[in-house]
Amino acid sequence: MMLRARFRHRGFTLVEMVLSMAVMTVLLGGIASSMILASRAVPDLETPLKAMADGYHAADGLASELFASQTITSRSATVVEFTVADRNADAIAETIRYAWDGVAGQPLNRQYNGGTAGAVLDNVYQFDLRYDTQSISGQVKVTVVHITIRAGADATSRVDTSVQLLNQPS
Repeated sequence: MMLRARFRHRGFTLVEMVLSMAVMTVLLGGIASSMILASRAVPDLETPLKAMADGYHAADGLASELFASQTITSRSATVVEFTVADRNADAIAETIRYAWDGVAGQPLNRQYNGGTAGAVLDNVYQFDLRYDTQSISGQVKVTVVHITIRAGADATSRVDTSVQLLNQPS
């Protein structure tokens, strides 16, 4: 009698094993499907929404620097170069240049004080600057700059903004 009680709980029965495997399969299937759904919910880095946000960021940076410009030294539809007040305490005005080479898919570059040009925005398909001028005290001065940027992998994200210049540079 004592021998029988000792070997009674040696392992799991076949029914217990099959049942536990079925429960584990359901649990693992649920975890796998939730992982797949979560991976689909992560935004793609090349979405039109991201391209538009990047375009707004680039246009905002350009507009804020143009707002405080003192002189515009070079301007065209795809290039603007201007000076702003001294920012690094060397008593010399800073020169900033924004340029796009006009080739679709190329970046919009920003150059500071003649240094290396760095990309402000990638995948640019349109960078267009228009200038409103006004004769003030016998001099033609730029009063408003209209900025249009179209960017992104699908080139459908468009940003339009205008900036009225504080100092009305010539």
